[in-house]
Formats: sequence, structure tokens, C-alpha cells
Amino acid sequence: MKKKLINLISVSCIIALLAVVLIGCNSTKKIDKFYDKLSECDSVTIDIEMEMPIFGTAVVTTKIDDNKTYTSGFMGEGEEYTEVIDNVEYTYTKVLGTWIKDSEELTEEDDETIAEDEYAELFNADNYEYDKEIDKYVLKEGVKTTFMEGMQATTLTLELTDNGCVFIGKVNSDGVLMPITITMKDLNNTEIVLPTV
Repeated sequence: MKKKLINLISVSCIIALLAVVLIGCNSTKKIDKFYDKLSECDSVTIDIEMEMPIFGTAVVTTKIDDNKTYTSGFMGEGEEYTEVIDNVEYTYTKVLGTWIKDSEELTEEDDETIAEDEYAELFNADNYEYDKEIDKYVLKEGVKTTFMEGMQATTLTLELTDNGCVFIGKVNSDGVLMPITITMKDLNNTEIVLPTV
């Protein structure tokens, strides 16, 4: 009888431990940890794909590498590189096939990273719950997060990967509902080579 009681207690402890481990593995605290990692990283690549009415699929890539950024062409605008040195931002744009370099002095407000500024609300862990069926975090019912200059996510899933994350959902921008995918990848593995001027 004593041996059965000890076995029962042992099995109960193992089940309780497994429950704690499994719940901990899928806790929204992982979102906070990833956001901290993103905020502290030196480089990242961000790909955004949106289905836009009339225009179709639009894809824009932004890369950040320490004091340099790259943004691919989007909606008629050409690709652009920037570099910040001693509070001066140098911008590289292509005009008639030739790279041109301009400069502008920055204020403290300009000196925030993209992750801290435009995407911060997407990483608010309080806005998500874990869905074990799809193995992703899901935006809670009724929660609408605003990011990137007024876009409002109405539905969203978040999948954390080994070296990045993927958001998939729908956003409302000026009353237009659009499917969107945001992929953040290559943390601390993104490199930007500035164009020759």
C-alpha cells in the first residue's frame, strides 16, 4: 500500500511538472523576451507583404544594420539607404541610374529604432493568447493594435521562430481591410553594404 501511494505521488508530481513546463513553453512571456532580443539586436531584416486593393500584392523590405538602413522600392519610390554618423543622417537614393548622397542633421526624436517605434504595439504580450492547435499566439478577441503610422491589426497571429518572428493577419488602413504578413528575421545576421557614390 505504501509503495502504491509513493508511485501515485510520483506520477502526480511528474504530471504537475509537465503541466508547468508545457504552460511555460507557450506563455506570452516569450513575446516579451523576443521583443527584448529584437530591441537589443544590432541588425534585422523586416519583410512586409500586403494585399492592396487595386494595386495587388505589395512587398517592401527594410533592413537595419547598426547605424545603416535599407528600404526596397515601394509604390513608385526607389530603394533607399541611410547611414547615421555623429547625429547626421546620410541618405542614398538613385536618380537616373546614379546614386546620390544627401545629409540632414537629426534630432533626438529621430534617433529611435524601427522596432522600438513602429512595431512596439505588435509585441504587447497582454494582447495575445496562445492557441495550441495552431501553435501560434493569437490576438485576443476585441483587441486592435495600432502600428506603422496608423495601421490597425484586426486579426493577427504571431509565430516566434529561432531567429525571428512572423505576423499574419488583417489590418485596417484608412477604412480599407488588407491581408498582411510581416516577417522579422536574420537578427544580428543582416548586413548592409552602402552604394558607391
